[in-house]
Amino acid sequence: MADEPFHQAETALAELAGQFEDWRRSRTTGQERIPPSLWDRAVALSTVLPCARVARRLRLRSTDLRKRGLAGPATVATEVAGPVPDFVEVPAPGPGPATPGITLIEVERPDGARLRLRYRDAPPLATVLRAFLDPARCCN
Repeated sequence: MADEPFHQAETALAELAGQFEDWRRSRTTGQERIPPSLWDRAVALSTVLPCARVARRLRLRSTDLRKRGLAGPATVATEVAGPVPDFVEVPAPGPGPATPGITLIEVERPDGARLRLRYRDAPPLATVLRAFLDPARCCN
């Protein structure tokens, strides 16, 4: 059951590889750019599967795929993940010196973005971390 998203991603990758092949066969010139919809789906899959695997299967350069993933959100990831919150509110800690019982969480994404949370009463961590770790949802 835990492998289900992985298997779904592998199936989606196989389908996308077929679409890339169809596009390559139907393009009129060798210099024709890959359509944005294909790029978006490739970027979305690279958030679930290793980027090198996606690039190899789709016959893309992994550096190009990574750059596109860092350049902006993938529309397919947004559609699959559901509605993206416009704003995630995290209550600020009250004034005063740090006291025992305060929790500190630090998270870093592969692209280098960092999130540091220090809190006494637990904010909705699942929502905050999901929004931060999914580049398609964060930093629009």
